[in-house]
Amino acid sequence: NIVEKKWNKPPKRFIKINFDATVGENRIGYGMVVRDEEGFVLGGGGGFKEGGMSVEETECVAFEESIKVARRLQLKEQVLFETDHVGLVNRLNNLVNDVTTIGARIKDCAAAFEFFNSVNLIWAERSCNKVAHLLCKKMYSEAENSLSELDYPPEIHNARRGTRVYRWFWSEVVAKELGVYGDG
Repeated sequence: NIVEKKWNKPPKRFIKINFDATVGENRIGYGMVVRDEEGFVLGGGGGFKEGGMSVEETECVAFEESIKVARRLQLKEQVLFETDHVGLVNRLNNLVNDVTTIGARIKDCAAAFEFFNSVNLIWAERSCNKVAHLLCKKMYSEAENSLSELDYPPEIHNARRGTRVYRWFWSEVVAKELGVYGDG
C-alpha cells in the first residue's frame, strides 16, 4: 500500500515556501505558497512564461520567483524553501562543482539567501507539495500571473482581492489543503 504524505508545518519561528513548476511544449507554469509555523497562508501565487524550457530550468524559475516573493513579503527570518524536485536540491548542495548554466542560476539564488537570517532548500515528496503543484498548473492552463500577499480569513481575503484567481486560490486549494473544509 502506498501511503500519501501530507504537507507538514515548518518548525517554530520558520516560514515555509513550497514551490513547483509545470512544463509544456511552449509554456511553463510556476506556483508557490508561503505559510507560517501554524500553516496560515502569508502569500503566494504563480505565473507563466512562454517558450520551451527543460524541467530543470522550469524548476529553477519557480525557485527564483519564490525567492522574489519572499523578498517582496520582506521575510527576513528563518525560511525553508520546499520543492519536490530532488535535482534542484542536489545542485544547490553541490554548487562548488557545478559549472553549468543552471548551476550559475542556482548560485544566484544561493547568493540571495544572504537576505534571510536562516534559509535552506529542502526536498519533499510530491504529495506534500499539492498546493504549489495545483497552483502552477492553474497558472499554466490560464496563462496568468498572480503574485501577492494573501490574507486570512477568506472573508477578508475576498474583500481585498476580487480577482477570480485569488478567490480560486483560497477557496479551492488552500482551504482543502489546510483542512478548512472537505477531506483535505
